[in-house]
Amino acid sequence: MIISGGTKQRVVILTVLTGVIALLHYLIPTEPHDYHKIHIVLRKLYFLPPVMAAAWFGLRGACITAFAVSLLFILHAFLDWPGNYMEQANQVGELVGFWVAGIVPGWLFDRQRSLLLDLANANEETLLGLVAALDLREHNTRLHSQRVREYTQLIANRLGVDEKTNREIGFGALLHDVGKIAVPDQILLKPGKLTDQEWAEMRKHPEAGYRIVKRIGFLKNAAEIVYAHHEQFDGHGYPRGLKGESIPLGARLFMVADVFDALTSERPYRSPMTYEEAAAEIKGQSGSHFDPAVVATFLAISPEELILIAKRYHDDNGGGEGALNL
Repeated sequence: MIISGGTKQRVVILTVLTGVIALLHYLIPTEPHDYHKIHIVLRKLYFLPPVMAAAWFGLRGACITAFAVSLLFILHAFLDWPGNYMEQANQVGELVGFWVAGIVPGWLFDRQRSLLLDLANANEETLLGLVAALDLREHNTRLHSQRVREYTQLIANRLGVDEKTNREIGFGALLHDVGKIAVPDQILLKPGKLTDQEWAEMRKHPEAGYRIVKRIGFLKNAAEIVYAHHEQFDGHGYPRGLKGESIPLGARLFMVADVFDALTSERPYRSPMTYEEAAAEIKGQSGSHFDPAVVATFLAISPEELILIAKRYHDDNGGGEGALNL
């Protein structure tokens, strides 16, 4: 099991907090009366770690933390068991309270996470349906955007992009051509060469897609990728002529993935390239169309990993595993 940096940090915080509370609880005497008041406050602070663990790690983390707190609390009680029956009852009640304070919110947080995950999955399924319809309209292949998303996220993973950013990049890659919904069919599906006026209309789709996607709260970062997916590293792209690292990282990753999928997929006007031919084409445009660091990362990925993605999203219209002649 891989533990993220954020998880490690939270574990350290919980461990240190519990240790500090326990240390002060053990060191501060119960007499005189003023010290006893401090002692009672420290006992109440034992409730904090189980609640924090519940919020951060759910029911399992809350139970582990409540168990650790209980052991520390019981050991102190064993070493300094009060003679007063009322005080004894208070300590037993507090011991039970540690578990209640952890289990109840832990279960509630787990349930909330489950509901949010279901909602996120439903949102993603809706986006996949929309993208499949758009792909089918233009490419006659409903899985182009899903392959490009996977290629883009694979490159992002190799660059060490964190999970949250990688997911946002994936949404940007998936929705990159959503703006083409605003392009008339007579332009989008024209079999011949576009006129200058038609090209001007076609080049509006990144901005149109950006306006559509940015309205959705969880897709605001993805919208930036949609806006910039036709930029070029040397500044000769569109719509804004961005250059170098002023182009969002996700868009720079997407450029390589999109061109690779286009080169290795069947098209009415040409046969698909082999992996070696496509890789050579991408390498040849490093520094002009593509970010050299992204190209280097892409070329370090084994062809076998790419064909696994192509197989997963293979369709009968020339996209996918049949296109990668490895």
